[in-house]
Amino acid sequence: MKKYYYAYEERYKKIHKEGLLWFSKKPTPELIDWVEYFNIPLGNEICEVGCGEGRDALYLATQGYEITAVDISEEAIRKCKELAEERKVKVNWVVSDALYLREKIKRQFNWIYSVGTLHILVENEDRKKFLKTLYSLLKPKGKLLLISMGDGETERATDTKIAFELQERNHMWSEKTFRVASTS
Repeated sequence: MKKYYYAYEERYKKIHKEGLLWFSKKPTPELIDWVEYFNIPLGNEICEVGCGEGRDALYLATQGYEITAVDISEEAIRKCKELAEERKVKVNWVVSDALYLREKIKRQFNWIYSVGTLHILVENEDRKKFLKTLYSLLKPKGKLLLISMGDGETERATDTKIAFELQERNHMWSEKTFRVASTS
């Protein structure tokens, strides 16, 4: 397994053990804008790659979309299932490394989005493989929303030697401090 798997698996385990979520339950505003811009009809299937704790997938499912949501972390998907049950929504949850997703999902989608996944892939080859995988999952004329960290102008590269070292991180909702992998 890649380092990013362990980084996120351990982060989610620590946070969930405290009864917290790492991210908010609010959906990503750019995702809502994307759905509205393309006027995606209710009932359409949308695929999320890198769903984390499921905030966006759960939101879209409550709106009436069919969702397939993927994450590498078994702990994150466990929490997603718990949250989906609480909200009484159905989502097709898939545990998979996004780089090898074609081995798990053998079909294509008209709509795919990925929020904050690209930047955790610190090796250029992994980033290229991720983008090729996303492209291979798209139907002809399908649409992809890809959101990553950054300002869109400055190009940065992670020092791969220290990319996943433990560091103190503040949990944005509880103000508690956790020692977790930096991840990028």
